[in-house]
Amino acid sequence: MKKLSSVILLVAIAVATHAQINKMVVITGHITGKYVPTEIALNSVANGETVPHSKAKIAADGTFGFCFTPEYTGFYTIGDKMKSVRVYVKPGKQINFEITDKGYTCLTAADKENKCLETWATEIQRLKDCNKLGSPITYVEAFPQFPDFEKKKDQLLAKTKSGNAAFDHLFKEMVQAEFESEIYHFLYMPRTAHPKVTDYPEIYTRIPQTRQFNNASILKLDFGMQFLNFYLMFQMSNSNKEGQPRISPTDLLLTKVANDTLKGWYLVRNNLTRARSYDQAYRDQVEKYNIYLVTAEQKKVLNDFILTIRSMGAGEAAVNFEGNTVGGKKVALSDFKGKVVLVDVWATWCGPCKKEIPALQKLEEEMKDQNVVFISYSVDELKDTEKWKKMVETEKLGGVQLMGDAAFKSTICVDYKINSIPRFLLFDKAGKIVSIDAQRPSNPELKEIITKLL
Repeated sequence: MKKLSSVILLVAIAVATHAQINKMVVITGHITGKYVPTEIALNSVANGETVPHSKAKIAADGTFGFCFTPEYTGFYTIGDKMKSVRVYVKPGKQINFEITDKGYTCLTAADKENKCLETWATEIQRLKDCNKLGSPITYVEAFPQFPDFEKKKDQLLAKTKSGNAAFDHLFKEMVQAEFESEIYHFLYMPRTAHPKVTDYPEIYTRIPQTRQFNNASILKLDFGMQFLNFYLMFQMSNSNKEGQPRISPTDLLLTKVANDTLKGWYLVRNNLTRARSYDQAYRDQVEKYNIYLVTAEQKKVLNDFILTIRSMGAGEAAVNFEGNTVGGKKVALSDFKGKVVLVDVWATWCGPCKKEIPALQKLEEEMKDQNVVFISYSVDELKDTEKWKKMVETEKLGGVQLMGDAAFKSTICVDYKINSIPRFLLFDKAGKIVSIDAQRPSNPELKEIITKLL
């Protein structure tokens, strides 16, 4: 194993010579036991969950290795569904460890951070074993052990001094959160006997009172969202009283969790991406919880999901988009709610688009005093911005002239699946879709349809 590990390290160094070698991370390992997979996965952590990063083949003797530049300093996981270990990664770190059926060992004595993780993994495994599916352990055997579990956890936290203050802070938070998560987890695994609330040890009263969730730091943990789910399940089971309205985990989220980023990710993962159709009930739910989506990533996840369940049919709410005016001001479709809106998606290089301009100008003139807005949305490349501006000026193009920021990758094209132009979109005064492939201005029917909408 040492020979292969050295080879992996030398190759990694050679490859990294021209790519800031001091930032590269090299992980080497050896896996043994009854179950040895053919490949092993490296996972990063994003928003409280693991995300696939890369995979490596496992050699016949059980050795493997990874070499990469980390996107962040913090926890990663390595393994598969059967065996998985948590590792601490920072730029320039070299990590060597062994995975067995009993756990794992950090083989680098100087790697104090991962030695701490090894110690905790051994300690928490006793509690995790109680939570394995099919475990014969019931609350009768487990509850008396909880004080000892907590004592060992506190002792470990008290003596943790790796010399890396950032790690020590993250480690202590991870240890406490994982301990709490497993305590809650214990209550929800199938067993031959389940406790009543009156059987709970005092830890179930004390620990929830100290957990505030006033920041989003648990999102740095691979089990962060799972922990939040277990916490809310526990709160729900202790809040619902017979004969009273049922309280849901989402209700408790809004009152028990202080941090809006955590609220947003919980709602995205557990509420807003679980619908099967874009019906009114779902739209009401989105409108109710949308205020808690405070990051661009949360909003993108929701928007991407909505596009998978939408038919973009008549009567559905419009997907908002925005563009830039000639003067650089951002204007959105939603700015014109209360008016009928016709959107012409075009480009200066598009012959059929330019052919429709006279008919569009005529329609604008005929309906200039009515409650209708005409938006011309250019999907020219950004390099042709000046060409677009010049054409708007020389052709005296009217209405609201906008330009996207990414040509056919602009939001309007992605969301409305526009891959050819000209394309006309029509929306009613309530901001709902009439058609995402409306007649062209040269067709008299378009004016008739707009008139009926006024």
